[in-house]
Amino acid sequence: MKRRQGHIPLGPPRKGKRHTGAILLVLSFLALGAAVPHLKAAKLPLPEGDPADAILVPAGGEKRIAEGFRAWKEGKGRHLFILGAGREATLERILPGKPDLAASDLERIHIEAWSENTLENAVSARAAVTEHRFGKVILVTSGYHVARAYLALRTILPEEVAISVIPVWPDGKGKSAWWRIPVLYFTEGWKYWGYRILLRWK
Repeated sequence: MKRRQGHIPLGPPRKGKRHTGAILLVLSFLALGAAVPHLKAAKLPLPEGDPADAILVPAGGEKRIAEGFRAWKEGKGRHLFILGAGREATLERILPGKPDLAASDLERIHIEAWSENTLENAVSARAAVTEHRFGKVILVTSGYHVARAYLALRTILPEEVAISVIPVWPDGKGKSAWWRIPVLYFTEGWKYWGYRILLRWK
């Protein structure tokens, strides 16, 4: 019996191929969903012009506080607020060797201890902004955290308050080893969408 040449099999594709296609589709959706917030965050304004009234630094991420302090020392903001520093926080503890400042400078550094997450950081920032009637602030936080932290601030702070950002990038050493970066960006991207849903009901 001769074999048929050029035979084209008919019928539905094999289950394995269908499953592979579905998995790839889900992974593509998850990757795109995580990427969109970070692409939007890349377009946020950087500080320019006159100094801001305050620099807001959510504690917790590598190099955030040091970068916020540096920006404050350079005169980019009049006040420095370190948010969520912890109950036992002191300036000497969170900025070793840095608090050798004039009394007038120390009066412009504020350490807030009670907030424990990004949303609470924003609520704490609102209290400071309202009390001091600030009109312009700078957010200093990790690059992967910018999208969610900015969303929380923009939602919680009064609309008339201008917000610019200084992203803090890891140096690839220690806690921020290269393999952690994709995971951080992925999880933060989806946390952003969770905040979008949560903050709609604010």
